[in-house]
Amino acid sequence: MKFFYYLFSRLPIRVLYIFSDIFYVFISRFYRKKVVDENIRNSFPNLSEVEYNKIKNRFYYNFCDIFFETIKSFSIRKSDILKSVSFKNIDIINNHTSNNERVVFLTSHQCNWEWLLLSLELNLDKRMHAVYKKLSNKKLNDIIFKSRSRFGTIMVESKEIIFKLRSDIKEISTLGIAADQSPNSNNRVEWVRMLNQDTAFFDSINYIPRLTNSVVYFISMERKSRGKYVAEFINISSLPHKKNKSIINEYVNHLENKIIQNPGDWLWSHKRWKLTK
Repeated sequence: MKFFYYLFSRLPIRVLYIFSDIFYVFISRFYRKKVVDENIRNSFPNLSEVEYNKIKNRFYYNFCDIFFETIKSFSIRKSDILKSVSFKNIDIINNHTSNNERVVFLTSHQCNWEWLLLSLELNLDKRMHAVYKKLSNKKLNDIIFKSRSRFGTIMVESKEIIFKLRSDIKEISTLGIAADQSPNSNNRVEWVRMLNQDTAFFDSINYIPRLTNSVVYFISMERKSRGKYVAEFINISSLPHKKNKSIINEYVNHLENKIIQNPGDWLWSHKRWKLTK
């Protein structure tokens, strides 16, 4: 499986986009159609049918591109990823780490989070750590793990992150977290109102920056054209963190604004609201 995945990833990106266009015709008809429909309609209850279809179709179109861009990640050259994802203010982060200040990045499933991870490692002055959730399919998990870590990023499974932070904190300069993951009933959560719905977030998003004494940034990502993205770092919480300040709240404010600005770029097929208050 890994060998054929690698061969397919070696195809030029323009060829993979042809597959994406074909894929879109089929995937938009059935893939998690009910989940996508409920998520969009509950988030934007006043949409007209024309507006709803515009968001839905744009999501599926972008989703297919991300799918094939992710395959390309397995063999993409450093020069190509640097051309595909640029940063407006990466110097801010490198200034923090040069002063021995830790940074936590809170990202989301907006635009292409896989290419964001790869480009971060290439633009940062110090090695990056990133939290990931292990996939149930072992072969696919091995492929995605290798793809995400191929430029040097150290991937840490979500179940092990607190132990890693407590035991090896001196090794960590920057830590990336996709903070819009959906918790389950066994996790400690904080409830926030997002997109007209009560939404649960991992309470660890508040806890980790305080545990590591880290500055916190939200990474805002925009799609400029097909396969071209621009990211910007927005400060959420500086040191020392205020005890009564919710980092999650600040994150949600920025995330929600980003989704409203470009709703077709968010991952609507994710079962984000499966946990109810």
